[in-house]
This record gives sequence, C-alpha cells and structure tokens, in this order.
Amino acid sequence: MESKPRRVIVITGANRGIGYELAKRLLKNPNKPIIVMTSRNETLGKEAHAKLADQFPTAKESLHYHVLDITKKETYEPFLDWIKEKFGQIDVLVNNAAILATGEDRYGYKANLSDATKVLGTNYFSTREFTEYVLPSLASDGKIINVSSVNGEYSWQGDTLHKKFTDLNFQPKDLEEIYNLYMETVKKQNFSEMKITQSPYNVSKALINAWTFHVLKNSLKGDQQAFSMDPGWCRTDMGGKSAPLRPEDGPVTIEYLIDLPFKVNKEINGKFFREKEVVELR
Repeated sequence: MESKPRRVIVITGANRGIGYELAKRLLKNPNKPIIVMTSRNETLGKEAHAKLADQFPTAKESLHYHVLDITKKETYEPFLDWIKEKFGQIDVLVNNAAILATGEDRYGYKANLSDATKVLGTNYFSTREFTEYVLPSLASDGKIINVSSVNGEYSWQGDTLHKKFTDLNFQPKDLEEIYNLYMETVKKQNFSEMKITQSPYNVSKALINAWTFHVLKNSLKGDQQAFSMDPGWCRTDMGGKSAPLRPEDGPVTIEYLIDLPFKVNKEINGKFFREKEVVELR
C-alpha cells in the first residue's frame, strides 16, 4: 500500500503562544506532517525550535525553522525560495502572526493613529500580502488557515461597521471602504458618534474574516481551501494571565482543520470556525 505524502505545514509567528503550541501539537499528530516554524525574531525563533527539538528528539526530520517577518516584504523571497528548494510546495499555511496594541486589552483604551496603522498593517495587510505572495506555491489541494478571534465577529465592530460587513451585497472593494472609514474615525476620534469600535485589533480580525470569505476563497483553485478561526481566549502573552483557556487549547481547531480531507468542501470553504464547528458571522 502506497503511503500518503507528508504534508508541509508553515506556521507564522511560531516562536511563542498559539503558534508554538500548534507546532508542538503537530509533532504528536499521527499523520506526521513536516512542520516549518517561522518568526520575525530569528534568535527567539531558533530558541523555540531548539526547545521543541529537545522535547521531541526523534522529530529531527519533521521540524524546521526559517526566519520570516510578514511585515517586511524583503523576507518573503528568501523564505519561499528555501521552501521550494527544500520541500517543493506548501500544503498548509497557518497565518498566526499578529499583534495587539499596547494597552488595547485594558479598559479605557483609546485607539490612536500609530496603533491603528501598525495593528491593521500587521494583522490584515501583511497577512494578506504574504498569503497572496506564496499562493502560487500552495499545493493544488492545499489549505490556508487564518487565525482570527471572537473579536473579529462583525457584531463586535460597532453598528456602522457591522452593517457594512453583513451587507448581503458585500463586494471585495468594501474591505478598503471599511478600512478607510475606520482610519478616518481614528483620526477624528469620534468613535461614539460614528458607532464604530475603538479596537484596531477587532477591526483587523473582522477584515481577515471578510477577506477569507469574500476574496481569498474565490481566488483558490482546484481542491484548495481557506478558513478563518477563533482559537479561544488563551493564557498566552497576548491573551494575558486571566484568560480561561490554556495555551495548548488554542490550536485544537487549527489541527482539526488541518486534518480535514484535502479535498474542497464548498459548504465550509471560506467559513469561520470555533471549537471545530462552523460559526456564521453576524
């Protein structure tokens, strides 16, 4: 009986938190995938890789590391060249790298232009740009899994943006309109008047969810699939110590999506998942 090819899974932002826990979890996966950890800080990334290599000494051929900063386009080509030379293609891309503005998790946070530009630039624009860059090297039955958040539900964005995200005639160009509207609100600091959330993190994740469903899904070919998902509120550096879930709980749904058949399922392609189930964004 011919054995199944080992899948190559790329995880961005894998030096800590949910990305790190996903790499660790996949080392125990019975399908024995090849795991590529990436991070913007090469020193921290190599330390995380070495730590897992020590914990799983028999996984030398399964665990790899390469520096990658999704906010710096000059790192894209060296990374993808290395992937193509070593593995040929990417079977699963897990877009996990993301940031939270300093103080955004505290009551009374007031968004400013610098925070909004950086957070949306990283979580939405850079995730989108990197994905589009590597898409030609995604396997014909490959998957893209965008790590989002419950904060990315449309009802969390304030009445004005909620109406735009849930418009039955939503078009790809509306993503730019929503971004511009939010940034204009940040500049004017009139969040209450505009009925728009202050949180750039919330908006960045809502944009990722909408992009996954309205744009990315439709740019895929063959059996390729894309999903966005909520890992839950976990006790990571980003989630904080008061979060109810352990860091190792965060990757459960990601692994579930990875383990789904590598054959397009049009009923769920582009959808948002939580706790291994489709959640309709409203």
